[in-house]
Amino acid sequence: MLSQLISKLESPQGFSSYRQIVEWLEQEWHVQVKYKTVYSLVPYKLGAKLKVPRPISSSQDEQAINL
Repeated sequence: MLSQLISKLESPQGFSSYRQIVEWLEQEWHVQVKYKTVYSLVPYKLGAKLKVPRPISSSQDEQAINL
């Protein structure tokens, strides 16, 4: 179970929130894990990060980005 979670976290799709991880664990493994447990396990014990895109400024110059 833990090895599949790690591989899913390392995949390009990954998870965008800790709530998604909790739901995935319930659906795939029928295991209920508290949000706080996942929140502390993923970044601190596993060293993984969520797949969340960085925010983009509305004042950015579109032409400068496409260079």
